[in-house]
Amino acid sequence: MVEKIRPVWAWLPGAVTPTECGTFTWSPGLGRFAYSEEYRARSDANAIDPINLPFTRSTKPTTTTQMNGVFGVIRDAAPEGFGLDLLIAKHGQRDLDEVERMDLSAGDGVGGIEVCPAQEIDRKQSFTPPREEDLRALLIDAGQDESITGVVRQLAGDDDGTSLGGEKPKLTVSCAAADGTEWWIAKLQARNSPRLLPAREYVAMKLAARCGLDVAEVRFERIGLHTVVWVKRFDRKVVQGGVERSLFASAASVLRLDNDTREHPDRSYPKLAYELRRWCGDRHQGFAAQQRELWRRMVFNALVGNYDDHPRNHGLLHSGGTWSLSPAYDIVAMPGTPLVQAMAVNRSGTRVASPETLVVDAPSFSYEHAEAWDKLREMAAIVNASWRALYDEHCEVSGEEQERQRPAFQLAEAVDAGSATLDPAGFIGRRNRRAGGSTQH
Repeated sequence: MVEKIRPVWAWLPGAVTPTECGTFTWSPGLGRFAYSEEYRARSDANAIDPINLPFTRSTKPTTTTQMNGVFGVIRDAAPEGFGLDLLIAKHGQRDLDEVERMDLSAGDGVGGIEVCPAQEIDRKQSFTPPREEDLRALLIDAGQDESITGVVRQLAGDDDGTSLGGEKPKLTVSCAAADGTEWWIAKLQARNSPRLLPAREYVAMKLAARCGLDVAEVRFERIGLHTVVWVKRFDRKVVQGGVERSLFASAASVLRLDNDTREHPDRSYPKLAYELRRWCGDRHQGFAAQQRELWRRMVFNALVGNYDDHPRNHGLLHSGGTWSLSPAYDIVAMPGTPLVQAMAVNRSGTRVASPETLVVDAPSFSYEHAEAWDKLREMAAIVNASWRALYDEHCEVSGEEQERQRPAFQLAEAVDAGSATLDPAGFIGRRNRRAGGSTQH
């Protein structure tokens, strides 16, 4: 196959138009990227990946054989999941290679990067999402058995579609706000999806906010016979003259995951905490606050039964000259959870969530054991005391249906009731014994 060469476009802070920052060259299994000299000379230029694609004195391209030759932050900008399915269907179900997916995608992918020929960047930059009122009108008229994917296609249009990932039908929508316009993601309940998905996500996200996590803003609605959870986009800002975009890197990119299976040894919260030292520790901020936020998110996912906390459901955002954890997103309370997370929760590699496994390596997240245990209990109490009311008062879910959701919160209930407990002093004793043993050898 002939090599494909494409410009890489990046939105600089405060800009509503992209700047060509470099060149991506791809053939199956091999990718090369180099910043342009013009971009490197700009005083406001940012590295699109400060660790794997930093500014250096060398002008030689950086190469990768991972992820079929696509650098992580570039793959993050490509359509996936639901958005990729729409794109493939639009083009007759034919196979689309890595570059074609980026060329043909809509302009609503996550983050502030596009990879495409110069003649395509205007189309992506001028992407305008459908209006909230138009989605409402379609949902009011849509029957219970109508295809929600068909509603998305009808509203987004064949020429645009969406680049958003995940498996649930969704699209970016333009919503009126007090000070102008905002972009939100509308996530819909498909016929073949598990029950109450929009409600489960709304409840989990609101609980996360009550527990003090930095989360994307959400709201829940019933429109006609359908339910929608709205999630405000944190990587877009509609301003006078256009739309500002922020650089984004998924945890999969930060961890440099190639084979992103559950068993991959680097699919790990402690390893992500270590990478936060490199990505987030700079002259603007320290990394400890970011590590502590990550630990709370890990614990919260366990407390609400969100076992879909894989590395693409965590990310970093570039804002104010620094990288930090993006607002939390895609947290869904799932009943029937076996308390097994999608990422390892401690350095031993276990994905089984319990007070012991969640707290044992708290120092790797800038928490002392006792403080971490106190925080876990505090969060468990908030979750256990609040989840039913959110389903009842905000989502109008019946008491019988609420009982079906109860298994998602079993760890929070056990910790709050005292049936799942630990003595954090035991960790100190264990650490002292290891230290004592090491001095004898």
